Amino acid sequence: MRVRLLPSGGGAPGAIVIAEDALQSLEGRDVVFVRIKEGFRAQKVTIGQRSAGRVEIVSGLKSGQMIATRNAFLLKAELGKGAGEEE
Repeated sequence: MRVRLLPSGGGAPGAIVIAEDALQSLEGRDVVFVRIKEGFRAQKVTIGQRSAGRVEIVSGLKSGQMIATRNAFLLKAELGKGAGEEE
């Protein structure tokens, strides 16, 4: 999913609004998984309003960034596996 600015009605004018499934909690922080050349990386975000399965992103994302929406929890699970293997 490409992040896009939506007109007012779902939040503040020009707000970034994403599907709630894209938002994950990692070590007590709200994150989304941003697409990078090597795959995905967790990006900390600050959220605003939630409504009808959508979440307003107040900071941490820019319009046009690609994020994981479906199955974002699988990326979180994979990240968790890697953290347990570190010494």
